Amino acid sequence: MEQENTEGVEWIDIVNENNEVIAQATRRQMRAQCLRHRATYIVVHNGMGKILVQHRTETKDFYPGKLDATAGGVALAGENMLDAARREAEEELGIAGVPFAEHGSFYYEEENCRIYGALFSCISHGPFALQEAEIDDVCWLTPEEITARCDEFTPDSLKALSLWLTRNNDFDEVIFNKKPD
Repeated sequence: MEQENTEGVEWIDIVNENNEVIAQATRRQMRAQCLRHRATYIVVHNGMGKILVQHRTETKDFYPGKLDATAGGVALAGENMLDAARREAEEELGIAGVPFAEHGSFYYEEENCRIYGALFSCISHGPFALQEAEIDDVCWLTPEEITARCDEFTPDSLKALSLWLTRNNDFDEVIFNKKPD
């Protein structure tokens, strides 16, 4: 896939089954052809047991109108994953200048997507500057509240949240910022 210099076109790294870059494509080509790519998933929490949940706009090209348990998005061609996560958090929510914890990566596949996800988290209390083209609203929910409403959420964000909770092993320490007794 040959790159053309077109203003406003997002170029995406296309990766193989080993998460190695094999080509570049436009975002539109990636979606239309269900090409394997990289994306970031950022669990934004308040350190007191609540996760920031986004309500996606109806104009999103992926899961329009759904709830999202993570911030983040598709990494641009050549972009490192931490930089992509920071860019997405700032673009979507206005989150900048806070530490990001890295929690590894995972693979997610379904009928209309194939994604290598890089998992991050950060603590933020807002206020948030929402990217109007992508987010209608945000709210705070506990992991239990998210689970009770799981059919309203993007499945890839639920996988990312589940992995974050599992990989951090100690729910109290991660969510409530306290050590076990």
